[in-house]
Amino acid sequence: MIDRLLNIDRRIVFLFIFVGVASAMLFRLPLPITPRPDVVSVYEGIDAVKGRPGGTVLLSFDYGPGSEPELQPTAINIMRQCFQNNVRVVGMALWPDAVGLARAAFDSASRACGKEYKKDWTFLGYKPGMETLIINMGQDFKSAFGQDYLGTDTNEMEVTRDITKLGDFDYVVTLAAGRTIDGVWITYAVDRYSVKLGGAVTAVMSPDMFPYLQSRQLKGLVSGLAGAAEYEKLVNVSGSATRGMQPQSVAHAIIIFFILIGNVMYFLQRRRDRLASPSGVASPSRFANPSGSRG
Repeated sequence: MIDRLLNIDRRIVFLFIFVGVASAMLFRLPLPITPRPDVVSVYEGIDAVKGRPGGTVLLSFDYGPGSEPELQPTAINIMRQCFQNNVRVVGMALWPDAVGLARAAFDSASRACGKEYKKDWTFLGYKPGMETLIINMGQDFKSAFGQDYLGTDTNEMEVTRDITKLGDFDYVVTLAAGRTIDGVWITYAVDRYSVKLGGAVTAVMSPDMFPYLQSRQLKGLVSGLAGAAEYEKLVNVSGSATRGMQPQSVAHAIIIFFILIGNVMYFLQRRRDRLASPSGVASPSRFANPSGSRG
């Protein structure tokens, strides 16, 4: 029995994962979601803008289609939170392939909340330069963005009419799949212009952001799909992030189960071999290979 469990065919593992993920996608599982403090900090930072005359939040879309499942739900729900609190939203992109994603997010959130283009929101589009662009925005916003994505003069739109520099935004959130948070926004926006910055990143990037959270250069962080699901919990929406967490959680549980089975069987085998050995010492396991070679 022990040897059989130590040599499970990998196809059986794949079958378990397939059945588990498929079941989680077909049937809703009541998984508990508890927002972490870093996610709550982003929510509260945006919520604090509520009630300010002309309160405006800047969203920077710094990711591509490959990171859409993790970051797009957060973008849409931040917009919903802003629109429900009558906070204006201005979008921009430091990545050229984020333009379509940003437009889709604005279309979805603005229609759901009944908000108007030019009055309640606008999207500035993509501009190259990154560091120089942020410095230019910090000195003269209208010089950096004289027009939005559709060619409308930013002086003529209610949403940007009173914005003269980057520091005029009440809160900035960058949704990043690359190094734009620490490489661009913290260095050139936070440190130079004292901008209040929140972030949303892919799960693999979140450990790199912890030092900036501890230094308070980054006011809050939404990490990956789990963070997006927690943000949906805060805005009382059950969206794609919450649905996506269900099959992901089931897959993780199955993998952990097989890891536990493998470890338990390994130690049981060692105990069996030790009891069977005349010297009372277990023989080297055939699964152990200290040299790391295959031969």
